[in-house]
Amino acid sequence: MNLIQGRRKTDRPPGEGGPSEIEHYRRAWHSYVARRNLVVVLFLSFILLGLAIGKLHLGEPADFAILLAWIGVYLAGAWWLTEWRCPRCGKVFGHRIWAERCISCDLSKKEIEAVVRGK
Repeated sequence: MNLIQGRRKTDRPPGEGGPSEIEHYRRAWHSYVARRNLVVVLFLSFILLGLAIGKLHLGEPADFAILLAWIGVYLAGAWWLTEWRCPRCGKVFGHRIWAERCISCDLSKKEIEAVVRGK
C-alpha cells in the first residue's frame, strides 16, 4: 500500500506546496522562536527580579505585588506560547509549553525547522 495515497491533506510532508507554503512555514517558525525566547527570558528574569527585590527592601506587600505581577506576565507569555498554531493544519500545536509534535497532525518542530533551513 502506498502511504502517500492514504494521507489526509494535513498529513502531507511539510514544504511540498511550493514557495508560498515555505514562506508560511518560515513565518510560523519565526513566530514560535520569538514566543519561546520570550518565555525563556521571562523565566530567567525571575532570578534577577528576586535579586533586585532583595536589594531594594521595598517591604513585604510591595515585594509580593511585584512578584505576583511578574508571575502574571510569565503565565501570559507561557499561554501565548501554547497558543502557537501549526503551520500545516492551523490548529493549536500543543497544550504544553515544550510540545515537540502537533497534537492534531503529528508535524514535528524538527520538520518545520528543516523546511525553514531549506533541508
